[in-house]
Amino acid sequence: MKHTGPEILQYAPQRAKYQHTQFGFPELRCTFNKHRENEMKKVLLATTALVAFASAATADVTLSGSARFGLKWTDDVAVDPSTQLEKRVTLNIDMTTETDSGLELGARIRLRSDEQNAAGEVADTAVNGAVVYVKSGGLKLSVGNICGALECMPGVYAGTTGLNGNRFENVVLNTADEGYWGWTAYTSQPGGANGVEVAYSAGDFSAMLSYDNINGGLGDPAPYDTRNRISAHLAYNFGDWTVALGVQEGDEALGVGDKTVLTVGGKLGDFGVGLAYADNNGTDKVTINGSYTMGATTISAFVSDDGSDGTGTNGIVATDNPWGLGVSYDLGGASLVAGYTNDEIGTKRASAGIKFKF
Repeated sequence: MKHTGPEILQYAPQRAKYQHTQFGFPELRCTFNKHRENEMKKVLLATTALVAFASAATADVTLSGSARFGLKWTDDVAVDPSTQLEKRVTLNIDMTTETDSGLELGARIRLRSDEQNAAGEVADTAVNGAVVYVKSGGLKLSVGNICGALECMPGVYAGTTGLNGNRFENVVLNTADEGYWGWTAYTSQPGGANGVEVAYSAGDFSAMLSYDNINGGLGDPAPYDTRNRISAHLAYNFGDWTVALGVQEGDEALGVGDKTVLTVGGKLGDFGVGLAYADNNGTDKVTINGSYTMGATTISAFVSDDGSDGTGTNGIVATDNPWGLGVSYDLGGASLVAGYTNDEIGTKRASAGIKFKF
């Protein structure tokens, strides 16, 4: 039977007592034996520490993460200075265990350090809200800071360029009229959705259903403190191709609107191609993306059509077709990346640097 740390501490004194009696130390009074007794105690303490460390090492707690650093630039007059340092470090702490019947239980928390304000002046480290799950075969139930059915949908982020994504203008769920990030998503900052999520996979098929109630999580006054979102997606792999369909139902009046999204992506030799479409509360957006790999170098691009006409929630008209161009070079364990984008109202952004995972 494997013991955890507290259990080892419980059993260690009994083992030490047995060893102590076996050598007969209580019956000896000479200085030599007292010295041997002290030495034995040190050995026992060291052994106990090693056993505790070994037990902790087998407790299925793993660390992983990523980091990036470089420069970012924009011609947005509201951002000063226009060129800033871009830096981020992410550390994931994953904890898992398994019942005697084979049921997997786990949790994740994340630490992240990056710039928090528009001027990039604050570099702090935050701990996010935890997600806890139970998994059996292809079925997984998660509670807390969930991923979100649209966020985890295949193909949503296809075509992303630059070191930091350059505001992710390629994502069809982001529009000028209906705003950005209006869906349930795992957050790396404190707080986040307090939701429930069910994911299922069998062979080439996968599905996800998620629900979250931002119950005062954003500090909004009533009735905005009870916004509900329910979303789902279905996905299927056909060899090198993946097709996915996702939907979200929310309260448009409270800034949590309905969305329908379809993505198709795959590979043709060294070429990668993708198509995405979304209806965001009546505002359509389409993105076509492509890439070409030559050895360690990959060139990528996207172009979008944002149908924002000023009649949506934000009342903003899209004057430009968003587009972007990116390049990356695989260093083996790290990548050099750069990207340039133009958004739906003509704002330009660029970012470049190095990123890696560990």
